[in-house]
Amino acid sequence: MLLFLLLTTPVFSQQDSVVIVGGKLVFLKSSKIPTTVAVPKQSSKVMVTGKGSGELTLSSIRNKKVKIRPGTYSSININNPYNVKIDASNVKITSGALNIEQADHLELSGLTVSDVSYRAVNIRGFCNDLYFHDMSFKNIGNNTISYEYAPVYDGTDKTVSKNWKFERITFENTGTGFSAGGGLRKSDITGLMRNLKFLNNTIKNCPNIGNIIWAGAVEDYEIAGNTVDNVNTAYPKDAPNGIHNGIFMITGNGSFHHNKITNHQGNAIRAWGMNYGQAKKDILIYNNTVYNSWKYSAFELQATPDMQVFIANNPFKASFANARVYNNTAGRLNVSKDWEGQMLDLYTTGGTLEYYNNLGFEMNRIQGEVSDMINGNGITPVIRNTNNRYFKRQDEAITNINTFDSRYKGIGSTASAY
Repeated sequence: MLLFLLLTTPVFSQQDSVVIVGGKLVFLKSSKIPTTVAVPKQSSKVMVTGKGSGELTLSSIRNKKVKIRPGTYSSININNPYNVKIDASNVKITSGALNIEQADHLELSGLTVSDVSYRAVNIRGFCNDLYFHDMSFKNIGNNTISYEYAPVYDGTDKTVSKNWKFERITFENTGTGFSAGGGLRKSDITGLMRNLKFLNNTIKNCPNIGNIIWAGAVEDYEIAGNTVDNVNTAYPKDAPNGIHNGIFMITGNGSFHHNKITNHQGNAIRAWGMNYGQAKKDILIYNNTVYNSWKYSAFELQATPDMQVFIANNPFKASFANARVYNNTAGRLNVSKDWEGQMLDLYTTGGTLEYYNNLGFEMNRIQGEVSDMINGNGITPVIRNTNNRYFKRQDEAITNINTFDSRYKGIGSTASAY
């Protein structure tokens, strides 16, 4: 039988596919294999729902545009939507929550959630292609948006949550902005997300937010164009120097760029670098402005000891990520003066670092003078370290603390970012 198949099977390329139809082998040329699943067109008719108050539940809606009647609701539940666009303009939730279960291609805009003692948005089950935009959260006591799904990654898309985007959302006096499970468990990667975007959001006056994002396993994140001001400004008595945190805390790979972070405590991002599977991807940190921190340097790069052990024991599941940190402006860092306040807290990453065109001023070093603005705490090869400029005074480095325009062409972040 094997000889018969070898003699009769036509030649096909690695891009061709073999399927069984009616007990027979069928060969599909690569040009006939769909690369993505087409999403049906939504109905042009808008479904209007809700009474303007009380609890609203939407279940198993498919291929529709939905308008929620304006008003104040106690809670809204959206179960198993597919290819649904929801307009929640002038819709408010107070004291309750938005609950989403098993969503696929869901767009939601316009919603305001306020005065919630616990979580504002609970997302559960396997969810892909979520787009939240033009929303507002205020006075949220716990995580603002929480994703509670963390399957073991088996190397296939069926165990990856893909294509989430948060855009033009305002967070004021909230807890953590977006919290996702995920991480490393024994020899497994859990809760992996891919292509997570957090763009053009405003986070302000959040004295206890801790992390704007906490995500334990993300491939290809993009955090860009966000404005952060007056966060983590409450210092409890048992931690007089602030809580030990990163404002964005993400394990994985991706980019962090064109963000403006002022009057805060914590690294702007703690980028703990890891690649998933055999793909080799980098961490890019560029064109950010970070100013006036109570504690820590502008950025942190690290592969923690636990991550190092996992990669050593599972080389086919994960690897280290290289990093590039360039064209950033940072100043007046770690004014508590109990720790380093430089451009970069650099620990062992397992990868390499390229570091160039960064501009700094009024930084803090525990011992000695600030030089290249790297606080080195491990072994990471710096394969490029060029055109980084440090000044003791703000006016020597930038023109003002509104636009943070650099006095040196090509060095520091670009004013066009803001």
